[in-house]
Amino acid sequence: MSLSSLQLDIMQELINIGVGRAAGMLNQMVNTHIQLQVPVLRVLTPVQLAALYATRPNSVFSAVQLSFTGEFAGLSALIFPPTSADKLVSVILGNGNMPADAAAMRTGTLQEVGNIVLNGVMGSIANILREPLRYSPPDYLEADIGSIIGQSQGMVLVASTQFSMKDHLIDGEVLIIFSLSSFDSLLGAIDALAAG
Repeated sequence: MSLSSLQLDIMQELINIGVGRAAGMLNQMVNTHIQLQVPVLRVLTPVQLAALYATRPNSVFSAVQLSFTGEFAGLSALIFPPTSADKLVSVILGNGNMPADAAAMRTGTLQEVGNIVLNGVMGSIANILREPLRYSPPDYLEADIGSIIGQSQGMVLVASTQFSMKDHLIDGEVLIIFSLSSFDSLLGAIDALAAG
C-alpha cells in the first residue's frame, strides 16, 4: 500500500507537531533542554520492518509500548538501541548518581519518556484529525523487533529521530502499527483534512 506525496506530507507534519509537543513536555519534566530532531518518516509492511532491523548491529531493543483504540486501532512504540537507552537514562538522572535500585529507575525513566513521546505524537494525530483515541498504560520491554510488533498484518509508520541533549545525540524510533482497516481509516481522515 503506497501513500500519495500529499498524504505522506500531511502525515509527516502531524508527527512533526507531535514530536515538538513531546519535546516541550520532556523539557519541563527533566528541567534540561531536550531537542527532538525532525523525524524521517517511512511507511513499511511488518516484513519490510523486520528486514530493516535485521541490518542493525543489535538484535534486542529497549521499547515502550502504548496500545490505542478508537477509529484507528493499533500499537505505538518508542524504540531505542540498548546503548542509546542507557545514555538517555544516564543524562536524565545524572551521570554517577545511579541508586541501588538502578534497574527499576532505568525502566521507570524510559517508561515515562516513552509515555510522553508517544502521547505527544498520537495525541497530535488524534486531535488534528478529530478522531479521539483511548490509550492503555505504557509497557516496557527489552526484546527483538518481532516480539515488539507482534503478529501484525497491517502497516507500520516508522519515524526515526534523535534526542539531542547536553551535547549527546541519542537515536530512537517511533513505530505506529495500524491494522489494514485502521490504516484505510487513517488515510480517509487525512484525505478529508486535505479537502478542508
